[in-house]
Amino acid sequence: MENLVILRIVDNDGVDLNGVKLRSASEVTQALEKIAAEKADMIISVEATDSKWYESIGMAIYGSQRGGFLDRRFRVLIDGQPLEF
Repeated sequence: MENLVILRIVDNDGVDLNGVKLRSASEVTQALEKIAAEKADMIISVEATDSKWYESIGMAIYGSQRGGFLDRRFRVLIDGQPLEF
């Protein structure tokens, strides 16, 4: 899926996007807005290895929502399982 953008979370130190560590919701929003300029139909996937990384998960969710990624264009997976809102 070339339109899938993955925000990886492996700790509470930020969100990884293509090897770059984003350390705030604002950084997540700005990065996603830059990508969206080239891929208007992209889907955001927040993928965390464990639910204990709630600070970084929240940062990814909030930054994504501020960037306009909601509903069908957004998903959260915790240890491979979908998180229902």
